[in-house]
Parts: sequence; C-alpha cells; structure tokens
Amino acid sequence: MRRLLALLICVGLALFGLSLVPTAHAAGPLTGKLVDATGTHPPVAGATVRLRLVTGSGPGAIVDTDTTSSAGSFALDAGPSPEDEYYVQVVPGEYQGGYVGGGTPRFVQPTAGGALTWSADAHIGTIRANPAFIRGVLIDSVTHDPVPGVKVTSRSSTDISAIEGSDVTNRRGVFKVTGLTCEDDCYLKFNGGSAYETGFRACNGGVVPTWGAACASPIGRIGKVRIDAK
Repeated sequence: MRRLLALLICVGLALFGLSLVPTAHAAGPLTGKLVDATGTHPPVAGATVRLRLVTGSGPGAIVDTDTTSSAGSFALDAGPSPEDEYYVQVVPGEYQGGYVGGGTPRFVQPTAGGALTWSADAHIGTIRANPAFIRGVLIDSVTHDPVPGVKVTSRSSTDISAIEGSDVTNRRGVFKVTGLTCEDDCYLKFNGGSAYETGFRACNGGVVPTWGAACASPIGRIGKVRIDAK
C-alpha cells in the first residue's frame, strides 16, 4: 500500500513538472563597482573582471568573467554549485591589475597575497583601481601653446635607465604613457629635441634638467607640464 501511494505521488508530481529530488540553486551573483583610485574616482568602464577558485597555492581556475559597464559595475556568477570562497581578479589593461582586497576603501592589490576571498553572493561595493597610465598636456612655459612631437618616457626611481612606457605629444600637446605598474615612483622624462629642453618633470609641473631635481609624477591625469624653449 505504501509503495502504491509513493508511486501515485511521484506520478502526480511528474504530471505537474515537479520532482522530489532537490535542485541546486546558484548563490550569486557576486557584484561590485570598479572606480579610478585617483581624482574624483570616476567609474572604470571596459575592465575585465574574473571570478577564480581558491586553492592551497592561490587563485585557481576561472569560474566566470565579466566586463565592467559604463558605471563600473560587474556581476560574476559562481554557477549552481558554488564553492565557499573565491578570488576576484581585475585583469591589467587601462588600469593596473590584481586581486580585490579588504579594508576601507577597498583597493585592487597587485598580488593575491594582499587580497581577500569572497563568498559567491558577496556584494563587495566600490573598489578602487590604480591607473596604468599617466596622461598630461605639454605646453610652452612662456606662450602656453601646446608643444607637439616631444617624446615622453616614464621611468622608475628603482632603475632610472629603464623605460616603462613612452609616447609622443600630439598636435594638442597631449601625451599618454600606458602600461605602467609604478604607483609612487613614476618619473617622466621629456626629450625636447632641437627646439625645447630635455629634462624631467618637477614638483611644480615644470621641466628640470636632472633627475635629482625632479619629482615623481602621480599616476592618472596630471594636467599641464611646462617646458622651456631653447
């Protein structure tokens, strides 16, 4: 009798598309918002963000990938059988990559050693990322006209001879040196050629002839740099 009753219940459930077998449900998504760590903290659009497994040796396989929206937001889905914890990775590009850490405010840390792990349905909130670029405008120190055609290189204080990135000012004097990993020790050198001086960016935004008299440039948008004509 019990077997018959159980059979009838199963048939009835099947007719209505139901099942006695428990169904796994996704826990996610894990969400966050990526913003520029400098200035007024504008959103970082178009960055690649990954959800990665936690292993004994650090970040493991990639579980999901998303691209930040125009508002800097992203959502990562751990799937129907989520693990307890995950790393959230920001892939290097326009901004320096790494793994999302804790604290207030939260930052993208360069390595997983400084990062936190997150549950599959965590709402991380705002995360600050360091720019991987320095953008500025080179102008004549007297006329304030833009100075085109000047090569700009970025160097680190740990090895001033090594070039991390370079660009040439366009007709509006704009330059953008990309691919940088420096944060507090980026030095800019300007090769003015035959018309302008050659030297390093100073603390006051001018150009000085020696590295010893120069100042490290902030990453991100630095505004105008003044250079003297020969």
